[in-house]
Amino acid sequence: MSQSFKISFSLEENDIAYFRKIFKDARRQVEDQDTEQVISAVQALIARVREAKKTPSFVQDAIEVLEDLIKMIHDPDYELPRLQRTEVLAALSYFADPEDLIPDQIPGLGFLDDAIMIKIMETEFKHELWGYRKFAKFRQGAEQRPWTVVARQRLPQRLLDERKRIRAEVDRRKKERPFSWW
Repeated sequence: MSQSFKISFSLEENDIAYFRKIFKDARRQVEDQDTEQVISAVQALIARVREAKKTPSFVQDAIEVLEDLIKMIHDPDYELPRLQRTEVLAALSYFADPEDLIPDQIPGLGFLDDAIMIKIMETEFKHELWGYRKFAKFRQGAEQRPWTVVARQRLPQRLLDERKRIRAEVDRRKKERPFSWW
């Protein structure tokens, strides 16, 4: 019989200050870092989490957010605006740093601080993630017959139009429901 239960906790102001400081440091350093090196380091973290035998499932689930952030940066059809790209890259650079609060080698707990930061990032980038996921879903079903010449010719314009529509919706959502704890 499988059992599960929910654990929740609150971060106090000094706890949040710790994560704010790390993010601000990452934001300052991101311009000096190579995008692909940061992404490669985050992909290595994802691989370590996936390979670890005693990684809690909530951590496994949380790293899907990192994968979506990486896809968002690399997706040539989505073309994440420069400011948002820099912010996402700064967030990812936190995960590229091997020095974090709880060493990753500690079984069961090593990725806890990473999971907390991922949840913070998910909240911070909720509008961007919503937009990218909506765009990716649209693209996946955009053409029923992509092998036809007409469909291949029509697809780039459809993706451009959808990207513009979604970008406008993301911007509207940010204005209506802004969130930033930085």
